[in-house]
Amino acid sequence: MNEFKLDREQIVKIAAWLSEHDKTCPYTINQGAIGGRLTYSFTHTGLGNAVTVNCACGESIDVTDYDSW
Repeated sequence: MNEFKLDREQIVKIAAWLSEHDKTCPYTINQGAIGGRLTYSFTHTGLGNAVTVNCACGESIDVTDYDSW
């Protein structure tokens, strides 16, 4: 079984991005009862895991730790 994790640095980057993104995102107010506004995508490669966070509005951030590859 594969386990996908975010490290502390990635969590901080995502939080900073969300803080700014929430100021202009049209989905901040109406994101539904169960959320679903954000999608965390983990793509396994031969070198490591690529990590992207996508918002329902179309904006995204790549928080892949390329230094660990």
